Amino acid sequence: MNPTTGEIDKHRPWIRDFRDDPGAMNWAQTLLNPMGESSKLHFTRAWTFSFLGRFLLYIVPSFTAGILAIAGMKTDGLNAPVNLLLLTVPALLVPFAVFTLMTEYTTFVAHMRRLADAQKPAWLAVIVLVPMILGLAAYTAGTSMGAAQHRQLNAPPAAKVEKEKEGETDAEAGAEKSEAAKKDGEKKPPQRRGPPGPPQSERQAAMAAGMGMGLAVWWLGSSLVMIWSLLWVARLPNGGQGPMRTGSDLTPQEIAASY
Repeated sequence: MNPTTGEIDKHRPWIRDFRDDPGAMNWAQTLLNPMGESSKLHFTRAWTFSFLGRFLLYIVPSFTAGILAIAGMKTDGLNAPVNLLLLTVPALLVPFAVFTLMTEYTTFVAHMRRLADAQKPAWLAVIVLVPMILGLAAYTAGTSMGAAQHRQLNAPPAAKVEKEKEGETDAEAGAEKSEAAKKDGEKKPPQRRGPPGPPQSERQAAMAAGMGMGLAVWWLGSSLVMIWSLLWVARLPNGGQGPMRTGSDLTPQEIAASY
């Protein structure tokens, strides 16, 4: 390091704050040790690693499976349900789910260290866990709804008749049944393209409903947390001294002289 010019790395001349030296970054400490402190650049690198990993592990397998399905290949194995702790996820998204659960902790640690370095309350890092908690709650609710809907649609005819007769008179139930049968006879069966697939099991229906609700809630919450992380946490000054700003193009002396 040249203390006169503030140059840290000749390959990265825009980094002039020695606290943001990429060569001094300890990845294990930054991602796993919640009791330390991390500078702006070290936090940003850890955040980028987590974000890009999640993005690629979700988009690439999903896009590949979609292309294979369009090409006519069987993708049953890719969509087979796999138990993962409290979740049941498609086989193709197992790496995404494992990496996401792992980086929930590492992202939490990185936020704690960044807030501690900026002299802000470290407990604010729990905000990054809120989307996962809400997503798991939505997933649980979705699986229950999906399983209940599947049981209702695939209930035996006798059970359906008994359910329809609840709170109705025998005459009203008979009239409604006759009318429904007449309408069903008039309806033309929908045309199918391609060979019919196997019927969806209750587990698959529950998983599909749970993943739909859980991912929607989790993506929305994660987007809001991402904005908070990039616009506030990542811009907090190193050491808690100086104005909030983006980048590391000033030395500590220049930062101290600016306020």
